[in-house]
Amino acid sequence: MKANGLKEIRIHGRGGHGVVFAATALAEAAYREGKFVQAFGIYGAERRGAPVTAFVRVGDRPEMPRCQIQQPDIVVSFDTNLPKEQVLKGLKPGGMLLLNCPDSSEGWDLCGRGYLVRLVDASQIAVKSGLGAVGIPVINTAILGALVQVSGVCSLESLTSVLQDKIPRHMNENLAAARGGYAGVRELECYATAL
Repeated sequence: MKANGLKEIRIHGRGGHGVVFAATALAEAAYREGKFVQAFGIYGAERRGAPVTAFVRVGDRPEMPRCQIQQPDIVVSFDTNLPKEQVLKGLKPGGMLLLNCPDSSEGWDLCGRGYLVRLVDASQIAVKSGLGAVGIPVINTAILGALVQVSGVCSLESLTSVLQDKIPRHMNENLAAARGGYAGVRELECYATAL
């Protein structure tokens, strides 16, 4: 978090992933804890599968920039098939990357880049929670749980309160996914390779 108490988060995904919902739900959960927030998204062509980016700012003072986040403290990627350079652009040294990824960084070569990498298998958590099928899981609430865990901008209880208000259908499944994402965060392990 910056000296003025501001934490900036950039979220990448595709249309249909619920990226903008994730940003607004996280901001609302932090707001319910008395923090100052911003959340907004940008879209290309508004269609399922097109790249979508959303931004969240959480701080302890109302003064915040009114622009896209170019140098985030945390970057989240719902999809490891998005262009790596676009997702990582501007991530600060010492910043954090949260990937929806089953067991590795899937060829992203993230070790030794100067930031923290956390993984969560949001797709599997969503399917286990009853949100979609293997080919088309609904992952946004699982990612939200993981993001709450790694960011510390609000509590899991505040997030679940927001989800209860915002998602009355499939509420139990979404709450299970958020809790599963919160508990399912793993640190990327980097192994030295022989020369």
